[in-house]
Amino acid sequence: MYEILLKSNLSIQKKIENENILYLRVVNFDKNIVGDVQEAINKNKKVQGIILDLRNNPGGLLNQAVGLVDIFVEDGIIVSQKGRLESENEEYRASKAGTITKTPLVVLVNGGSASASEIVSGALQDHKRAVIIGEKTFGKGSVQAVLPVVDNEAIRLTIARYYLPSGRTIQAEGVTPDILVYPGSVPHKNNEQSLKEKDLKKHLQSELKKVDENKKRK
Repeated sequence: MYEILLKSNLSIQKKIENENILYLRVVNFDKNIVGDVQEAINKNKKVQGIILDLRNNPGGLLNQAVGLVDIFVEDGIIVSQKGRLESENEEYRASKAGTITKTPLVVLVNGGSASASEIVSGALQDHKRAVIIGEKTFGKGSVQAVLPVVDNEAIRLTIARYYLPSGRTIQAEGVTPDILVYPGSVPHKNNEQSLKEKDLKKHLQSELKKVDENKKRK
């Protein structure tokens, strides 16, 4: 059973499951994600586990993805970008000051998890800080820049690629979960109610069935 802890905005949902698991669903990486997650964790320090749900999250701001990983990882590289020019190379690292919890962590991903979601899940996986569960992610690991051509036109160029702490690239590869879990289907037929009276314990038998049973006894 879920209990809503805080009023959800468009980017994050926060709930408690089974009284001791903090569930955080991040819909996209806007400018408030790190602050919202920090607030949720600080208000629920006694939980025994955290579920970070990044399914169908298309990405967003890189600094928020880096900041989110930093909440759980004390040191080391979070993500790096490398381009043709050395000036385009950059490295983002975790800091002990930004880390607020060592609570066990599970991250949920699927084919709709892209870009910043893949940086977060991949970095946490490389640091062995979380168990990644779900489907292989989208595979968008490119750095793009928008360059103006004329006043009302621009061109988008790919200038670099993102690399995870282990050195692997996300681009066209994605993040493979530690535990592969595919979505299930809920069986239904013509929207009929699946539970029938006959399925209930101690249900009343039909009159015809009673007659048949009486005949057998005779």
